[in-house]
Amino acid sequence: MNLAFYIARRYLFAKKSHNAINIISMISVCGVVVATIAMICTLSVFNGFKGLTSILFSVFDPELKITPVSGKVFDPATPEMKQVRELSEVEFCCEVLQENGFVCYGNRQGISVLKGVDTTFNKSVEIDTAIIDGEFILKEGDFSYAVVGIGLASTLGVNAAFTQPMEIYMPKRTGSTNLANPTSLFLVRYVFVGGVYYINQPVYDEGFMLVSIDLMRAMLDYDGGEVSALELKLTPGADVSSVKKRIAQLIGNDFIVRDRYEQQELSFNMIQIEKWVAYLMLCFILVLALFNVLGSLAILMIEKEADIIKLRNMGANNRLINKIFLFEGWMISLLGAVIGVVLGILLCLLQKYFGLIPLGETAGTFVIDAYPIEIVWMDVLTVFVTVIALGFLAVLYPVHHLGKKWFNNTTVACLLLPFVMSCGVKNKDPKAGDVKEIAVTIEPLRYFAEQIAGDRYRFFSVVPVGQSPETYDPSPREMMRVGNGVAYFHIGRLGFEPVMVHFIRENNANAYPFDLSDGMVFHEDACSSHDHDSGSYDHNHGHDGHDPHIWTSFKGAKVISENILKALTSLDKENQPCYQSNYSRLVQRLDSLEETLHKQLENLSCRSFVIYHPALTYFADEFGLKQYSIENDGKEPSPALLKRLIEETNAEKVGIVFVQMEFDRKHAEQIAREIDAKTVIINPLDYQWDKQMEIIAKALAGNGKTD
Repeated sequence: MNLAFYIARRYLFAKKSHNAINIISMISVCGVVVATIAMICTLSVFNGFKGLTSILFSVFDPELKITPVSGKVFDPATPEMKQVRELSEVEFCCEVLQENGFVCYGNRQGISVLKGVDTTFNKSVEIDTAIIDGEFILKEGDFSYAVVGIGLASTLGVNAAFTQPMEIYMPKRTGSTNLANPTSLFLVRYVFVGGVYYINQPVYDEGFMLVSIDLMRAMLDYDGGEVSALELKLTPGADVSSVKKRIAQLIGNDFIVRDRYEQQELSFNMIQIEKWVAYLMLCFILVLALFNVLGSLAILMIEKEADIIKLRNMGANNRLINKIFLFEGWMISLLGAVIGVVLGILLCLLQKYFGLIPLGETAGTFVIDAYPIEIVWMDVLTVFVTVIALGFLAVLYPVHHLGKKWFNNTTVACLLLPFVMSCGVKNKDPKAGDVKEIAVTIEPLRYFAEQIAGDRYRFFSVVPVGQSPETYDPSPREMMRVGNGVAYFHIGRLGFEPVMVHFIRENNANAYPFDLSDGMVFHEDACSSHDHDSGSYDHNHGHDGHDPHIWTSFKGAKVISENILKALTSLDKENQPCYQSNYSRLVQRLDSLEETLHKQLENLSCRSFVIYHPALTYFADEFGLKQYSIENDGKEPSPALLKRLIEETNAEKVGIVFVQMEFDRKHAEQIAREIDAKTVIINPLDYQWDKQMEIIAKALAGNGKTD
């Protein structure tokens, strides 16, 4: 056995005189293991998404597609094409004639890609599985039908139950035209909606319409059986790559044969680019993890100084000693790579078969419920080689350099600097004057706190203006600032609040957390359904089943104010009379404003309103109103939900659509147009809480007018 390797193996696995060296060595191995696991899992997830995308496109894209190199159409009846059809691996051959057209229904219109197909199309691809309304039908007797993507159907306002046909306009290819009469430039055909499909791919859902190929030939004035493509479905078990090569040899250079990946080259290339960019980023993280190996080697060199002196006395040269520590570093990298690959594959298999990590909080939100996984063994080999190569290179130069300057204190200190920094340095924020700071989650809490505390404390909001507390993620500096304050006022159920409270308690920070919702009866979120008893149309959006927006009601505002009074009294008993006096004046103002708003909203013609994010549940409950929310489970609404919402609000003649400033206005403005309502921008997170209550009430009382 090689002497340097034998000694290095003993150094790696034997117990050291100082236990810290064993711990650091294990940390070094763990760093490489974690980085390797991350690389294996990340690449496998991207492979899974690639496979999932391929499955989604298989609903519309064939296994192989033949198109001409030049020109739009070709003759599918040539001897070469007949040979293609007769191949034993070809199960179905669908003729396709595709062109852009102008589609109208009533006063709605749009540009669509008209894809004319024959009767084998639904056998060549899995379009039947994507039909969500009606059926796959292109012709029945003398009537022509179309199967429309859900996005295009929404644009035109059609579905399979409609009895009026759509109009398709196609520019005339031949014949004379009268420029004085623009309609003579187009051929017009009428088709009924036979079905609506949903693939979850915008390129097809929003821009494609399937029609009969006979209809397309008639509109394009083709009488020779021309097609723009032949789409092939292969027999089960056929090798797509080998069949593609055979077809390419048969038809020559005038045609292109594309498989499913090449038909959607842009989408799959994007996935590949993202995959390898993620790989490069993880390589950088791996390099950082390998610095632990260098620190471990430096400490081991210090501990084994006596052994090295003995080896020198026995005749060992610098080359042998360098090899010992080279093998030591390489074995750490190799051990970490092997363990990481094994654990990474194991985690991928568990995810693949058991779905340990869900893709969304609610099942059915996405096409699949868990992150997809596909293990590609070439990727596994790539990761293994990468970890080994970087590990070898990371150790090579430092050990050689240390061999020349043996135990140079400056060199060793530089290698150990990351450990010293991580163990001994703490960030400290400078004091901001003599006034003590109290953190609050959102601006309305700061409003109530300052009304009661006056200038005895400085309050700051963790969530910046314009940000949503349910999605905001505080930085470490912000968390440290909260911990350095004397208290933290929170609702208890808003976004990051539970994590912040846990951080304060676990780290023994100065700030004491006060729950301002104590004593408040919370509303439970309704999960994707109406709740007529509570007058809401809310959805669960991640608050442990409870609606946290208690500050948008007067009852909630009073509970918050009372808890602030208690908190300030416990922090500063000496000034309790002042706090009590300020609290009493605040409650009087709240009572007065509440009475005014009750009178203002007493005789509304419509007691319902629409809001993007369901933040006014408690306000609606207090004033006998009904709230309809656009947001579904914290995500954008589905077309079905939008349709249902529009129907119900139209029936109630709702005239107000509220949208918060931190959310997108697109869906709110769309619904407002559909129900002929006014869009009003509000900000329940504004510091001027009382002004916002007045703006909301005034908008409701004035049917959208806030001036």
